[in-house]
Amino acid sequence: MIAISFFPYLSIILYLGLIFGSIYMVFKWVNKFISLKQEQNDLLRDIVKKMDAK
Repeated sequence: MIAISFFPYLSIILYLGLIFGSIYMVFKWVNKFISLKQEQNDLLRDIVKKMDAK
């Protein structure tokens, strides 16, 4: 009987965990994408500097 009363709370915690987990994964993906674009820009900038030096 006690387990039945905890079921709604457990399902709410599970759903909130899924929502926050999804938000966290999207946040990590966006940060990784931004850092990779920044690294690509830095590499292209270095290549252009080397081409101009020749």
